[in-house]
Amino acid sequence: MPIKGFAHINVSTKDLETSRRFYSQVLGLEDGPRPPFGRVGAWMYLGDQPIVHISTARSPEPNPAKTDAFDHFALWTQDINHYRQVLKEHSIKNVEFGVPDNDQYQIFFKDPDGMEIELIFRGEEARLASQADGAKTDASFGRNL
Repeated sequence: MPIKGFAHINVSTKDLETSRRFYSQVLGLEDGPRPPFGRVGAWMYLGDQPIVHISTARSPEPNPAKTDAFDHFALWTQDINHYRQVLKEHSIKNVEFGVPDNDQYQIFFKDPDGMEIELIFRGEEARLASQADGAKTDASFGRNL
């Protein structure tokens, strides 16, 4: 049976309200219904899909069973200037890159708990941003957030 699509990403937080505000105010996701699980959390929706689940940390100590293999998650979007302004208003450090030989442009930043997020832009606005003076290309050489 083939995979049907992407369901959600779950992020762990030490401060639910700060994360809820971040995903709402910075990414424009909407806080929505969530089943009554045994621990506190939030589901952040894109339309009718809860694409980001926020869970409170089970313990203040890092989970030794988890690895650093997960690097970041990415979202397709548009309007580079809108996101530049939102990130600036929230004083969120970010880096931008054009994708070599491809009409895509990336902005990387972190959520309040250090989860790295990538916004991907396509088409004409991505091409123009990649060609701007001082534009960097190829994020694989380090993002240094």
